[in-house]
This record gives sequence, C-alpha cells and structure tokens, in this order.
Amino acid sequence: MTAAKLDALVVRATVRIGPDDEPGTLWGSGFFVAPGWVLTCRHILPLRDAPESIGSLRVQGHDGLDVRARPAYWLGGGTDPEQDLVLIRLTETVPHACVRLTDRYDPPLSVAAYGWRTPAGGVPQRWSGQTECNGKDGGYGLTLAPLVEIPHGASGGPLLDRERGLVAGVVKARRAQKDGGLAVAATALRGFRRAVPVGEERGLGDDPYAALIRAHDTWHRRATGATSWVKAQSVAGARGWGPRDSADASALLAGLPEPRSSAELQGLIERVLGDEPLWEEEVAPRDWRDGHGWLYDHPEGADLVALHYLRAVAQVCGTRAPDAVAELEEWVERRAEDLPGHLRALLMGVAAGAPAPWRSTDADAGAGVRTDDRPMNHAADDADDADQVDDSDGPVVAVELEPDLFRPHDRFHWRIWTWTGGPETVRAEDEGSDGEGASLADLPSILSEPLARTFRRLDSGRRARLELAVPVEQFGVDAHLWRPGPVVRSLRPHPAERPFGVHRQVVVRCLKRRGEPMAVWRERWRAVAEGEPKALPVPSDAYAGQALDSAPPGAVPVLCRPPAESTGPLSRAVAGGYGVILWNLHAEHAHGCDTRCAELHDRTAELLSSAGRATALPERLRALRERVSQADPDADWAEHLALLYDDPRRPIPHCDDLLESP
Repeated sequence: MTAAKLDALVVRATVRIGPDDEPGTLWGSGFFVAPGWVLTCRHILPLRDAPESIGSLRVQGHDGLDVRARPAYWLGGGTDPEQDLVLIRLTETVPHACVRLTDRYDPPLSVAAYGWRTPAGGVPQRWSGQTECNGKDGGYGLTLAPLVEIPHGASGGPLLDRERGLVAGVVKARRAQKDGGLAVAATALRGFRRAVPVGEERGLGDDPYAALIRAHDTWHRRATGATSWVKAQSVAGARGWGPRDSADASALLAGLPEPRSSAELQGLIERVLGDEPLWEEEVAPRDWRDGHGWLYDHPEGADLVALHYLRAVAQVCGTRAPDAVAELEEWVERRAEDLPGHLRALLMGVAAGAPAPWRSTDADAGAGVRTDDRPMNHAADDADDADQVDDSDGPVVAVELEPDLFRPHDRFHWRIWTWTGGPETVRAEDEGSDGEGASLADLPSILSEPLARTFRRLDSGRRARLELAVPVEQFGVDAHLWRPGPVVRSLRPHPAERPFGVHRQVVVRCLKRRGEPMAVWRERWRAVAEGEPKALPVPSDAYAGQALDSAPPGAVPVLCRPPAESTGPLSRAVAGGYGVILWNLHAEHAHGCDTRCAELHDRTAELLSSAGRATALPERLRALRERVSQADPDADWAEHLALLYDDPRRPIPHCDDLLESP
C-alpha cells in the first residue's frame, strides 16, 4: 500500500461546502462516496428548519472543482453521532475521485483526518492530521486522541484507517471541554436504509443505503489509472485476499438483489463462519457487502472463506438474478484457481449452502481457545525443501504418553511438547508428576487443564493441531473424542466444548520415532507431501509384509482392522518409514472383511486423491469428523477413521534432560 498515493486520493475526494452565492465561505467539509454523491455532517449546514431550507449550495475541491449541489438524504437530525449525517447530490455530472469505504465492523486504530479550514482573514485551505482512535462513544461515535487539533471547517471530512487504507468514518468535531475529537463510524451509513429524502429526492430509491453502496462498489471496480484507489492499496506480490479481490467481489455482489431480510443474511454468514457472532444492532450486516466485512478475521484463509461466502450468496440469489449470479460464480471459479490444489478441492467440494469445514475466531471458546479451524496452508505448497517447515504449518501441541516400565499396558507418564515453527522451536510445556503414572481412562481428565493452558497460548489465527505420541500398541486411543473440559457449561454447550476431533486437527504419532529421522522416513514423507499420495490397502497381517515392503514411496497404508488386530502391520509400516497411515479404530472382523471394509478402502482412496497432498489430510479428516457430528450420513464411513501423521521435520525430541518451565 502506497501511503502517499492514498493520501493524494483522499485529498482529491475531499471537498469544501459553502453557500451557493458566496464561493469563499466555508461551512464545512465533505467527501465523494459515489459518483455525484457527497457525504458530510448535517450540523455544518446553517439550518433554520429541515435541510429543504438550504436550497442550492456549492461544492468545491481539487483541480478547480466548483459545482452546485443540494441536500438529498438525511437521518432526521438529533444529537447522536449517527444522526449527524447527510448526503448531498451534485446537480450536474462532473469527473471526480471517490474514497473507498471500509466494510469492516471493528473500529480502526491509527487514523488520519482530512478536511478544509479557513485561517483568520484568509481563504479556505486543505488540512489533514494523524491521530489514533482510542475509544467509542455510543453505538457509532469514535473518539480521537488529542494528537492533533481538529480545526473549525474540517467537520464532515473523511477519517482514513491508515493501516487498512480505507475510509472508516466521518470527522465530526472537536470534543467540547474534552481532549481529542469525535468521528462517526462508517457503519452508521447503514442507517440510510431509513433515510429521510429532502423534498422530491428519490435518486437512491426505496433503500438509499443499498443503492449508494452499490454505486460506490461499482465505481471502484471500474476505476483505473491515477484515480484507482484499489491500485494504490495493493502491494506487489501480496498473497491472500487482497484489495482487488475485495473490490471485485463487492462490485459483483452489488449486481445481486438485496437480501430478503437481515435474518437471511445473518444466517448465511453464520453458516460460512461456522460460528454465531453477537449481532449488535450497530454493526449487524444489512447488505451482502456488509457480510463480506465479517470475513477478514481469517488472516490465514480469508480468500478461502470469502470465496465460500460468495458461492453461498450466489446460491441464495440464483433464481432471482441468474445472469448476475452466473457472472459471480464464474469469477469465483477463476479466483479459486489461485488456491493450492488441496484447498481448491476442499472449497469446491463443499456444497455452497452447507456449513463450511472451517471456523472463525471465537472470542469465548471454553478455556480461552479459538474456534478457527480453517484448512492450513502447508509447507508442501510452496517449500523448495521438504525438510524446511514453513510457518503456514501452524503451531502443534504434542502429548507424549510413555508406558510405565512395570505396567506398560495400564499406566502412562505424560509430557506435553509444542512447536510454533521448525524443529528449533520445540518447547517442553508440562509433564505429569505422579511417579506411578496415570491410566488411559483418567488421562482425558488429567490433561484437560494443561492442554487448555497450552492451547490458550498457541491458538491465534487458527487452532493448534493436537498430536498424540504413543507406542504402536496404543494406536487405538481415541484422543479425537477427548473434550476441552470434563464438564460443559450449559444444556446448550458451546461449540468449543465438542470433542477435540470436531474443532481441531487430531492425529497420532509413533513414540518410537524420537530424535533424528531415518533416511527412509524422510524419503517417504517427501513423496506424500510433494506428490499425490496413493492408497495402499492392507486388509490382513498376512498381506502386510509383501505390500508394505514393495510399495512406492508415495503409498499410504490403509488398514481396515483396528490396531488391536493389526499391531504387526502397523509396527512394520512404522519400521518401513511410513509417516502417513490410515486405519479403522473399531471395525469388527469376526468373519473377515466385509462390504464396510471395501467402502473404507474406496473412500480413503478418494480422500487421498482429492487431498492432492498428504499435508492436507489432518484438516480433511477434521472436516469429516465435523460432518459426522452434524449427522451427515455421507461422512459416516469416517467416524472411526484414525490418522498417523508423523512429520519428520518436527521429530519428537529425546527427553534425557529435565523439562524446563515455560
């Protein structure tokens, strides 16, 4: 983002407003939000009564702009910040720049205010100043820190969010007998759905807000050259959901019919986020564009979530505007081609109207845990060296269960390790202090508090993955059914109180693989992480030897028998360097394999093929587990599916040294 370029664009879009018959008189400032439309504060107009009493006024600005205008819509007047807004309409068509309005609901931090002022005895001149937004005043008021003095005449000018490059509000005034100033949040514009037209004004139809914001978004998609706000925002080489994506998506949404109701829109957003936001009246979404503004809290996967949102909106509007919907869907398909293969497959494999297999940040997630379960952008997507862990792998919490020497099948000693990056970031978090160890039955309760504390520290943009490191003989432990706490908080448990396997990735590791990885382990890992993994059915112990020894590096063993019946094949697979293995935890084989085994092998083959790379499997399995929890019959086959995901790039360290407190 070029700050100087954005500053110049804001200046070009900021105007001064005064009486028609006195061009040198300054009432206040305003700014263009759409072609022919200026937003300002109502209080700058010297009203005797309603805005009709003003009649014609004059708008002046950059490059000799000097044009007549008239008040067009206002919010009825009052002392609250949101009631102090008015739209002014030019009476003739002239070229001009427009600011780009934020669609976010959260307030900015670092801001710049723009406007005009009249020095004592002088002519009007431009003014700007930088400060901070340090609080809220009511539903829409933004308080400004006293880092700059807002002069008389600047009221009505734009307030720029300097970090995001978007206009986040309207400068209102200095705060009488208080420090700093006051601005009106851009979300107050949503009140123009109920705007009062001035006189015979009907230019924005029955819903002035929707019409205005559609004109605004359409202009920004078409603007090119020096007046392109989006171009000034964009950073060369930036990835993810950028300003051009946002502008194009907003303009395409502008071509769709309005939501039938706020409830319809809010329900759709909840399904896409996989969360239930607290819809406060001030920030509740009113239009499709507002819904898009709720998706930015997915910094690791905003493009994935936004594209799913656009598909969901298209489905809702399909029969009402088929041509506009077709254009939107075509754009989504083209944009999805920029995603890594496994993420593109995940996106297009989710029904547009179905709950998404990822979650947004949850501010109240049980023990301080976040509910962000978006697919990870794994290192295999971009890394040139498979042994280098990319930060996009995300944080990992590993629970190590070491059998007690005297009761190896009954009691276990536990340790918790974490990684936030490569192997050098390994950290010992906690360990059990009971010299006799703990039983498997007691471990979920015992580990609840230390895991909650560890997740609380590591969960940020998404949930940390839980890896359970156990001997092969304990591969039947169902850690994905453990819960964040032993007791739920109400009869309607919070989403974060569901089993771990539903809301975070849960995989198994082999405890024997400590320290420096073997060469064969590294080789097989590269093959499944960089190429397309292939399912290798292992239906019985007798078949395992030949199958596992002769399989190519990209093979992924799939066992239809539970670990208690397949300890031999699992041990052989681990010894053979396989880092990714799938098996059924609870299959009965009293009379050998049956049709359920055949389905398991067929479905896992499809899963591996659609995943593209094995690094996508932890998230794909989590999404399947979530579908099982939602009673999706098409996911039932995966209810007891377990995954060995033993990454040699982050091996379990030796524990000869004493653990250090974090």
